[in-house]
Amino acid sequence: PETAYLAGLLHDLGKLALSARQAAAPDEIHTLSCIAHTLSEVPELEQRLLGADHCMLGAALLDTWKLPLLLGDAIRYHHLPACELRGAHPLLRLLHVANALSQETECSETALVEEGELLDLNPSVLEQARVAIKPLVESLISELGIIAPDAASETRPAPVCASLPDSVHELALIDAIRNQLSNAEDASKMPETIARCATMLFALTEAHFFHHDARTGLLHHHPSPKWRDSFTIDPAGAANAFQRAVQERRIHHSLESEIPLGIVDQQLARQWGSEGVWCLPLCAGDRLMGVLGAGIARPQLPRLQAREGLLRRFAAAAAMTFDDLNRREIQQRRVREDQELLQRQHLRAVLHEASNPLTVLCNSLYVLTAKVEEHAEEMRVLREEAERAGRILQHFAEAEEPLAESSFDLNSTIRDLARVLDEALCRPHGIGLSLNLQEGLAPLMQGRDAVRQILLNLVRNAAEALGERGHISVTTQDGINLHGRLYVEIAIADNGPGFPEALRAQLFQPVTSTKGEGHAGLGLSIVKNLVDELGGLVSCRPHLGGGAVFAILLSQAKG
Repeated sequence: PETAYLAGLLHDLGKLALSARQAAAPDEIHTLSCIAHTLSEVPELEQRLLGADHCMLGAALLDTWKLPLLLGDAIRYHHLPACELRGAHPLLRLLHVANALSQETECSETALVEEGELLDLNPSVLEQARVAIKPLVESLISELGIIAPDAASETRPAPVCASLPDSVHELALIDAIRNQLSNAEDASKMPETIARCATMLFALTEAHFFHHDARTGLLHHHPSPKWRDSFTIDPAGAANAFQRAVQERRIHHSLESEIPLGIVDQQLARQWGSEGVWCLPLCAGDRLMGVLGAGIARPQLPRLQAREGLLRRFAAAAAMTFDDLNRREIQQRRVREDQELLQRQHLRAVLHEASNPLTVLCNSLYVLTAKVEEHAEEMRVLREEAERAGRILQHFAEAEEPLAESSFDLNSTIRDLARVLDEALCRPHGIGLSLNLQEGLAPLMQGRDAVRQILLNLVRNAAEALGERGHISVTTQDGINLHGRLYVEIAIADNGPGFPEALRAQLFQPVTSTKGEGHAGLGLSIVKNLVDELGGLVSCRPHLGGGAVFAILLSQAKG
């Protein structure tokens, strides 16, 4: 069903491509449809008048987008005579019938018979379907804001008929663009993919994506095959088209007569060999993902201005897809990093365990060397090699207590993990990490790995929010009575910027955080899920003096 629906949306995509090439194409295509005796004649007439037909052009576009070949074939052959599609794949036959029923003029009895034979349906059933779909089309026209013509304009129906396909095609085109962008291998390839789609869709000579760095506010152009040099724009600097696009979140260009050219405008116009530069901001909600820049000439402006609605939809679709891909990559990267940290801790514990028997072996060899004089030299060599192996293990790990298999000591788990986090996340950035652990806590009966994962995410979030310098503390306390049930509390506090009031209600959902680009609040949603699995509670409150405190309540083992 999804493929058939997409085929219906995209079946006349080629008409939109023809319209992009020739301003008069919409009226001419409509005229050809009216004068053709049968639908199968339309592509041939388009070839004669416009040099291409919308069936082949639409299929070619889908082929470049790497969509299923069957989808391209359905669009390629939807104007063939019905008899040539007998026995073809159901999608090809279904689109052919749907296209015939969707024409402005009513189908002749002969056409209904031919189309009915393709789907083995009675012609009367097809006629009923055509009549039943009319209210749905009228509803769609109303939702899209397409205004019906006055009665006086009925002698020239082309603009009326063109308005609905244009709007539907815009929706279909945006859907196809999302599909194309979502096929990007990784976020680093997305800027080039966005620029390529815009170049093809809006007939731009050359387009480049400038990525917005949320930490610095700068726009960075990443080198591409067409332009290998990097280029950075500061929107807070001197006035230019990019600055206006960023500040006002709307399309701007450097050919606005009342505004003088900025240095950046002049540099990029020379780089692109163009008369001026044109800028389209891409925003995912309130978040600026970047700006699409292109070289333009003054004659291009009317066409781009006429398509401003589609440009805005394209920008929103591209930005949201880019943002979604970034979020997925951030989550995957954080999972990998967390696994590496946990594996590192596990390795240190294993190395410690391996060093214990080596210590016993060295001591035994020392005693045996004194007792067995005839093999003293061999014993000395064995002892030295065992000691060397011990030093190698000691090089990789500090002495640590072995981790429990089932129940576990919460404070020991926190101390073990804190050593790794302090070394990997805190000290390199001048951040202090302190522990205030209540002694004598009863062992927790489950969830050692989950607790470590929770601590990893919360300490990491705090470190990332602090940036450079600051302080993080981890505190434990038992005997917390909530609704008659005893809990152990783990509190992670920092003296960072804290959370805006607007974010607190959705704090544990995967939303954009206050830590800048690359930190999408995914860690807190992971924490919430893990705490829920342990049957615990998690909360956040402002920290006295600034920052935030995350409190985790875990059920206390009954002693």
